Amino acid sequence: MSRPVGTGGSAAYRIPGLGRRIAGAAARLIPIALLLIGVPAALLAVLASHGIAGPVPLLTVTAFGVAIAGLATARYLARPTAALGPLSIAAAATTLLYVLVLLASPTYSFAIPGSAVTVSFSYRLLAELLLGVPLLALLAGVVTTIEDARSPRERLPYDFPP
Repeated sequence: MSRPVGTGGSAAYRIPGLGRRIAGAAARLIPIALLLIGVPAALLAVLASHGIAGPVPLLTVTAFGVAIAGLATARYLARPTAALGPLSIAAAATTLLYVLVLLASPTYSFAIPGSAVTVSFSYRLLAELLLGVPLLALLAGVVTTIEDARSPRERLPYDFPP
């Protein structure tokens, strides 16, 4: 249940209770984990079952997936607090690092088992385009951190309108 909170002379806002935020975070965590951990792990397993080495080790995919999913969930829980900015920075920096790891070897080549055919493709352009998203999120986290330090609770009426 949301509880109205006043800010003196300004409009009230409704911060969802911790239980509701935990339920919302869990509802977000499941698809994020499936997308960042389950799908890539399944694709790498399919490649490995056909004798093809994946472009990124399974441990790397799993570690970054767990880190990003955990930080995104923590960020959602911390939305009404001043921890939102630093958690946003951490999540964006982790995502940025993951994309940079993917950019370390942007061309993937593999030989089709039992034939003389080699397939190569580059995902450099896609990864470079994807870099923009965590960079903007990183900047937004910095701005949020500065604004929360300068004017605590100023964003709450906008994030949690009455």
